[in-house]
Amino acid sequence: MSAPSPDSSPELAALLAENAALRERNELLTAVIRNCPAVIFVKDTEGRLTVCNQTYERLAGAQPGGLLGKTDHDIFGPEAGEQNRRNDLRVCESGAPQEVEELIPQADGMHVYLSVKFPIYDARGQLYGLGGIATDISERRRAEEERNALQQQIIEVQRSVLDELSTPIVPIADNVIALPLIGSIDRERGRAIMQALLDGVAEYRARAAILDVTGVRSVDAQVAAGLLQSVRAARLLGTRVLVTGIRPEVAQAMVGLDADWSGVAIFATMREAVTEVLGRGATRR
Repeated sequence: MSAPSPDSSPELAALLAENAALRERNELLTAVIRNCPAVIFVKDTEGRLTVCNQTYERLAGAQPGGLLGKTDHDIFGPEAGEQNRRNDLRVCESGAPQEVEELIPQADGMHVYLSVKFPIYDARGQLYGLGGIATDISERRRAEEERNALQQQIIEVQRSVLDELSTPIVPIADNVIALPLIGSIDRERGRAIMQALLDGVAEYRARAAILDVTGVRSVDAQVAAGLLQSVRAARLLGTRVLVTGIRPEVAQAMVGLDADWSGVAIFATMREAVTEVLGRGATRR
């Protein structure tokens, strides 16, 4: 038997120290993976789990180590399993990490997970499988949906307020209202004008309504038809409608319209219309 090398003890000590350090790093890495609040997993090329942490086990309701060797189809059922498998294959084919959202069934309902998936290669450069880190974003998604719904409600309220401001009803005497219009009138606003006029007639029991278009910049034939419909609708409720402030370009649009304006009382100014209504009585139609 040969005598031990004088350097064998230092070499052995160094090797033991290296092994201890490696074991410590492995234990630390295992602890990080196992205790991470996000889902961490590794699958082979067939989609079978080879690594998963306790967060994954908890969401699947499995015992420690109970998911190893299983596929997403085994764990979550065919629908989620097919979804996840398609995403996995797409990531592996691309050869690059990808971020995907996946619907995962759990005991309290469907959850949304944001997953970062990436291909894993062995020392020879061959595809080993796929790794992933997934975070439950269900609460965030619900909060976003609630925030979007609230924003939509705010928008609707603002639109309603703007509609009211753009079609204000002004009571100027008993049973007499005025509706001064300002700006451009499109089809949607034309419908709002008719509704505001009819609502005002009903609310104030108006026997006369003055529709003032002095501030209207432009009216095309379609809008002119809408105004005429508003007048006719109010007359059906027993209300006399007077139109004031027609500018030349608005008059041209009305003339070009194939409609009968002969039964509509038209005045140059709001003052003339008010004088007419108050002087001769609001009941004349």
